Amino acid sequence: MQIKVRDMKLKNIEKGNKTYYSKEKIIGKSTGVVSIIKFGDIKKPLEVHYNFKDATIINSNYTWIQVAIKDSNFWVKAMFDENNKLIEIYIDVVRNIYFDDITNPTYEDLFLDVIIPNKGHIYQMDDVELMKAYREGIIKEDEYKLSKIVCHNLIKYLNENLQKFLTFINNLKTELEKDLKEKGTTI
Repeated sequence: MQIKVRDMKLKNIEKGNKTYYSKEKIIGKSTGVVSIIKFGDIKKPLEVHYNFKDATIINSNYTWIQVAIKDSNFWVKAMFDENNKLIEIYIDVVRNIYFDDITNPTYEDLFLDVIIPNKGHIYQMDDVELMKAYREGIIKEDEYKLSKIVCHNLIKYLNENLQKFLTFINNLKTELEKDLKEKGTTI
């Protein structure tokens, strides 16, 4: 077990061709980077299995929207199927986000996740992974506490503002789809 580093272009996921676009954006009172990935022809879909459901999150003509906000400890991924139906929103609690390459920010995963399937329920995931990482010394006590606090605050915010958050994601998707057509590149 180790802390995983992930990037916005999904370089660690070799699933066919992808069209990609990212840009800096003001989000609330902060600056961040937002991106869109449109998956081309996918030969083997990527499926995830949760206690509450199974979901295909990458397949042909699926779209991902990602949001990374500077000085935050979370990273948002919204996944849509080929019919533009929301599959889920997956929020990683993170230790650090790096904006060294503004076209492809990276983050260090801090184990806990918040998932919002298309039905709108809010789930906290990976408590066992977080505890195991702490017990094995992969993360320190302050990182363990940070992960718990960030997750708690995300769930509280989402419980109070879910519709506003979903509207933000859908509006962002519309904006980024236009940008992708005009400025996107195949990666």
